[in-house]
Amino acid sequence: MKRYWKVIISTVLLLVGFTALKPTAEAAKNPITPQQSRVTYTLKDANGVPYKIYFAGVREKKAIASTDRNDWASANNSEADKGDLLYTGNYTLYTHNPKTSHIKKSNFYYKSYLLNATRKMVYTVPSRYKGQPDMLMVAYSMGDGYEGADWFYMRNGILTQIIYGDTLPHSKRPQVIGKNKYQTAMYDPDDRRWYFANITVNPTKATQSRTFPEYNHPGAVLRNWKKHWQ
Repeated sequence: MKRYWKVIISTVLLLVGFTALKPTAEAAKNPITPQQSRVTYTLKDANGVPYKIYFAGVREKKAIASTDRNDWASANNSEADKGDLLYTGNYTLYTHNPKTSHIKKSNFYYKSYLLNATRKMVYTVPSRYKGQPDMLMVAYSMGDGYEGADWFYMRNGILTQIIYGDTLPHSKRPQVIGKNKYQTAMYDPDDRRWYFANITVNPTKATQSRTFPEYNHPGAVLRNWKKHWQ
């Protein structure tokens, strides 16, 4: 009887040990831990399914922008103002379906990226309509008060890029003007006028189209501009 109980106890302990080790083993396979992410968001797809998005870097440096510096942390107004919190490094986007323990590395990589945390250069534009996915933007300065931003969203469980930042320079970050419809604005100092772009996204097909409206009173449009980004 003693031998019988020893076998039972050993089996139970073995099962407990296996169960305890399983999550640890799965976590060990992940390319990063959530704590390594410099910027983290929850991004919902068009069906409202949430995913964690991690923006994690290697060879990362941190500094406060200063007018006394002539390197990457210089307060040059284009990329940073004096006192801005800055990071630089090689960054990659990762996704995590909360229903699993696996963190997936994407193909989106930013080498020597300057992350201005004060300006919140990695941001989201949350959905405002049913059937509209949240958008993730990875922005960068283009000079003369312009920004570019790569647009991403979750499609069929995969992080998908819908816009390349260098094709859509803007001075005003996107506002939502309808279901899957966005608007940006860019000021041209040479022309001394504003240019507007309306973007329509098809999240099912991963396509987008643009129109360029002209307004008789652009100032009225700008005064009513909504801060939809976060």
